[in-house]
Amino acid sequence: MKDFIDKATKTAQAGIDSATGIFSDLPVIGDYRDKERRRDADRRLRESIAVALESARKRVVEIERTLLNKGKLPDLPRVDMAAAKLQLLIDRIRTAPSGYAGFFDAEKIREPELEKLRQFDERIAASAPAIDEDIDQLAQAVEAGEDYTPALKRLLNHLGELDQRLDHRREAIRAMEAETSALPEASTIEDASPAAPEDQ
Repeated sequence: MKDFIDKATKTAQAGIDSATGIFSDLPVIGDYRDKERRRDADRRLRESIAVALESARKRVVEIERTLLNKGKLPDLPRVDMAAAKLQLLIDRIRTAPSGYAGFFDAEKIREPELEKLRQFDERIAASAPAIDEDIDQLAQAVEAGEDYTPALKRLLNHLGELDQRLDHRREAIRAMEAETSALPEASTIEDASPAAPEDQ
């Protein structure tokens, strides 16, 4: 029992550490204000999430091994769904293009757009603790021989929500890209200014 508690404590701490890592690496608005740092901010956020999800996937694989050792072969496909979803998310995040040329190359982006993107990034980062907690509960139920279906359902739901949040972030950046490209250039604004009246 003590070994199980120690193991559960370590896995919970690993989840906390991964979540803390994401929040500490979360790009700040200044990163998006600075044209030269925008691509790096996007890459840093995605890599931090991918690392946390890879840690979560390995924990799910450990749960599958536990089921195998307990002779629960019919249960493996259900838990493998979570591992497969995690892998798909990891692949999607790591192979996502760092494009959005209009957004990244714009000289300046307005504060409302920056705030919207910051909120998206915070919600994405906040997914990590919920996913880790679901895996904690799943592992504990499997180890104790209890019904783990509720924990597995919550995990799959949270993975689906993270997938949707990534979709929304991508759509938001594309929308900001379109809005930014539609803004008139400063030189155009100056050229359109009414001419000063000539002295009579």
